[in-house]
Amino acid sequence: MARPRATRTRPNERDRVILVVFGTTGELIKLAPVLLRLDERGHEYFLSTTGQQVQQIPSFLEQFGLRQPDLWLARGSDGRDLRTNRDIPGWLGRVTRSFIRGRTQLRRVLESGPGRPLVLVHGDTMTTVLGAAMGRALRVPVAHIEAGLRSFHLRHPFPEELNRRTASRLARIHYAPGPWAASNLRSGQVVDTGSNTIRDSLALVEGEGPLPEGVPEAFGVVSLHRFELLSSRQALRASIEALAEAARRTPLLFVDHPVTIAALERFRLQHLFDGSSFKRVPRLPFFDFIRLERQSLFVVTDSGGSQEECFYLDRPCLVHRVRTERHEGLGENAVLSGMSTDVLRAFLASPDRHRRTSVLSETSPSDVILDDLERRSIAVGPQPTPTPSLSSRSPNSTGQSNPRA
Repeated sequence: MARPRATRTRPNERDRVILVVFGTTGELIKLAPVLLRLDERGHEYFLSTTGQQVQQIPSFLEQFGLRQPDLWLARGSDGRDLRTNRDIPGWLGRVTRSFIRGRTQLRRVLESGPGRPLVLVHGDTMTTVLGAAMGRALRVPVAHIEAGLRSFHLRHPFPEELNRRTASRLARIHYAPGPWAASNLRSGQVVDTGSNTIRDSLALVEGEGPLPEGVPEAFGVVSLHRFELLSSRQALRASIEALAEAARRTPLLFVDHPVTIAALERFRLQHLFDGSSFKRVPRLPFFDFIRLERQSLFVVTDSGGSQEECFYLDRPCLVHRVRTERHEGLGENAVLSGMSTDVLRAFLASPDRHRRTSVLSETSPSDVILDDLERRSIAVGPQPTPTPSLSSRSPNSTGQSNPRA
């Protein structure tokens, strides 16, 4: 069910124009509470997407009660999410060409406010770097939300560690999700938000909803989609076999990310799922997935975002990666596998012993960000109308698909 759209108060006359650039649902989920607060406090912004994960963006925006993008720089690969490395060059070329063609008009939009504008990016994706580079090309200061996370190893996770370091060099304002992340930043203006904005996103999901059809009362959730696992047939097969064995004790729901589907097909591993105790399920909209996580017994994931969700939800979590740049939950509810199948099996044998012990602060990280933006008078003036060259149509308006999965 979609959230009601926020009621906007009158924009501040001192506001400046913010260009928000995002490309994935992960970025959007953590940006959503910041965007909602901009709406609620009467500040406008110009919403731009690279369409890196194009299929779910419209439905996620609708679920959060946010408007559709003002500018689509690209629409994934032929209207679907990027699935393999072969999809990247074409998508990257479309984003670059769209930006070059619309740069003059976009600069006019950004300069329509009374003061110097700002570009706002999030996280560690290819879009994070692209958005920060756009800000530099437009000679606009860049602010980076979720800045300062580090694994201190360029290959793990790759390319996220490289993306974060690059974004830190391009950004001027760094919103770090805690003191450890803030301590890793050596230049620019660093603001410690205390925790991650995913806390505020989770707070938007009310109650426990009905489970999808065919889901058992007791179950675990598996969400694996990272390159370091999916690029290795041996590692992926060993992991899937360990999960299939554990599913005989506790049913497992395996989330079908597009990149994961492609890897399972490429390595011919589909037969390891039995369709009942070890069952593949489609991706769900954010609110539905969080309700599923809340009702699960445990989560196995290679997603840093899911690691954070499980920390705040207090769900036992196995982080199936060599390294993680996130500290949330480690030594409490979360276990880092180091990509060891033995560690994965040990967790699956007794997940209940892993629980959160930290006491959470009551401070909202999104409020910290908005308060800082307002102190700087860097928000947005009256909403500029996009020019014809800056497409404001959603994928559905061109006949492309928009599955809610």
